Amino acid sequence: MSDGYPCYMRAEAISPDQWERLRELRLRALRESSEWFAARVEVEELKSESEWRTLCSEESWRTFVENGRDIALMGVSVAEPIRGCDCWLFSCWIEPEYRGKGIMDLMIKELDAISREKGWSKQGLGVWPNNERAIRAYERLGFYKDGQPLQSRSRPGQLYQPMFRHLPS
Repeated sequence: MSDGYPCYMRAEAISPDQWERLRELRLRALRESSEWFAARVEVEELKSESEWRTLCSEESWRTFVENGRDIALMGVSVAEPIRGCDCWLFSCWIEPEYRGKGIMDLMIKELDAISREKGWSKQGLGVWPNNERAIRAYERLGFYKDGQPLQSRSRPGQLYQPMFRHLPS
């Protein structure tokens, strides 16, 4: 172990030419943990190659690799103005057998690197209020709840808890 995560773990950017890699990993995450995502696997499965390539070019996607196998995923993009932050972290997922092993620390280090590169200082995310394990993990990593849960646009009737973090200096 090194810095709280396995030393054999590494983050890799997913380029538009690797759209199939993103598609496979995103669909795997949605199938395994559908209750924790706003996206729906039935919708994502219908996306075209062109749509996947666009996702890869407009957002920063990272896969986390162990011994050549993708075992975790995260996405980050410029935040919409209504979010009240510079960037929005989304689609964080870790294979079940790797959870609780410090990979989230590596994800946030990667988020920080992306934020520094893009000049972002305030990071945000949304988490379902009943996902207590994720909330505890994000709080441990410096995120804080801000305000009451808000209505999800992609899942009507579902609330999400906004959380924020300032990029450490």
